[in-house]
Amino acid sequence: MIPALLHQTWKTDRIPERFRAYEQSWARHNPRLERRLWTDRMLLEFVAEHYPSLLPTYCGYKNGVMRADAARYMLLHHFGGIYADIDCECVTPLDPLLAEDRVVLCREPDLHAKDHEAARHLPYLLFNGAMASPPGHPFWRAVLDLLPRLADNKSVLDATGPCLLTSAQLAYPRQSELAVHSPSLFCPLDRDGKTEASDRDQPADPTYMVHHWAGTWYKVGDRISLWRRLRRRFYKLRHMATRGPVLRYKEALAAIDPACLTRPPPKGDKVAILVPLRDAADLIQPFLDTLDGLDYPKDRIKLVFCEGDSRDDSWQRLRQAVVPLEGRYRDITLLQKPLGNKIGRDRRTARNVQRARRGGLAKVRNHLIRQGLDETDDWALWLDIDVWRFPPHVLNALIASGRRIVTPNCVTRPGGPSFDMNSFVSLPFMEDDRYWKAHKHGLFQPNRYYAERLYLSDLRHRPLVDLHGVGGTMLLVDASLHRAGLQFPERPYRNLIETEAFGVLARDLGVIPAGLPQVEILHVPW
Repeated sequence: MIPALLHQTWKTDRIPERFRAYEQSWARHNPRLERRLWTDRMLLEFVAEHYPSLLPTYCGYKNGVMRADAARYMLLHHFGGIYADIDCECVTPLDPLLAEDRVVLCREPDLHAKDHEAARHLPYLLFNGAMASPPGHPFWRAVLDLLPRLADNKSVLDATGPCLLTSAQLAYPRQSELAVHSPSLFCPLDRDGKTEASDRDQPADPTYMVHHWAGTWYKVGDRISLWRRLRRRFYKLRHMATRGPVLRYKEALAAIDPACLTRPPPKGDKVAILVPLRDAADLIQPFLDTLDGLDYPKDRIKLVFCEGDSRDDSWQRLRQAVVPLEGRYRDITLLQKPLGNKIGRDRRTARNVQRARRGGLAKVRNHLIRQGLDETDDWALWLDIDVWRFPPHVLNALIASGRRIVTPNCVTRPGGPSFDMNSFVSLPFMEDDRYWKAHKHGLFQPNRYYAERLYLSDLRHRPLVDLHGVGGTMLLVDASLHRAGLQFPERPYRNLIETEAFGVLARDLGVIPAGLPQVEILHVPW
């Protein structure tokens, strides 16, 4: 059963005065409840003694909130009992709760969940500010096993918070060991102080405590200063004056057969692997060797390469390398598309060349669509020549997702941050000065740490997520979408270009791209 033990955490042993009434409520309603207040130093000693394998992860978190989140899962795993945030007020005796032999959790109010359900593909959001558990329950080991994989995440919610907890619960194989209740159990009030309407078809849950959303680690409703408002206006005007020609939605829609947009994914199994390449002479043979490791039947695969603007002997090497493969694959097509691109590899990530570089790459991709795809192809698999390792089953995994546009998580080291940052989820954001300052030559180019953009490595706790932008390091697309006119924008579309704009445009048209955060492919670490 759940022991009569309450865990709470705070930076020091001096609890702020505003929480004193909440603290006293526990003893008033439950005089036999043992209460332990864990300070930051005490938690550090606890983790070092009982979870030494997690100590590097714990110490490596960039803020105390993540450590507090991770520690509460360890406390419940080791001791069992009840965990409650310092701003939780007990309102009734806990005896019925202590009689449980399951892990007891509750959902957050729907007002909170709707901010995250679309971005993370979660049906609801679990509350991690109050939980109860018997000691040693295996569910917490499943939660703890996720922590190292998400240690570098910039989002508290995904690294250690409610999103991680919810994903762990949804993936747990023995759901009968978990009791998931409505918000009324531990947090009947939402962050606006309102009570969520109850579901009349379900018996009402009792309320053991009330979480008051004191906001000890986040700020809500920050005001923008006059100086920042002036900066926002300046950077927005600069963007409008320098963005150049753009692609409008109506223009893009006019080029697409709308009948194709509502079709289901292909039932056929013939795949065209489309590979753009430039200055890749030394990568061609290793790439073909890696491709040979796919556990997909070779007689269903067509290889299509397009070379252009190489300053080495890529074209000659490519022609020689595919000769021994004739007859092994369904077909092999070699194309060339010179664009006069003189941007060197050492400058390929510079912000001021992205419009020209990626606009040119979009032209190459569209040339591959026009010259490399035909009615025999069910799927188009875009694959970069410098992807050097992937699971043999990756193509089957992408198709099995059931989505018409889907991409895996491209990294340079197993478990590392996403390399392909063109695959992302956009969170609700404010068009402030920081947003407009990140525009260059008509393109929105935020840095990796932009809080309102999540990459696939930020979402490793989810098997599948809906995406906004997609990357092209490996990208599976229903070939009929390409044939119907859905191509890669060569001009900025909604301040994005090439694969990113392709994903956003597809989404605007009703075809939602997907990402598989837990399926990793390795890119050469340039």
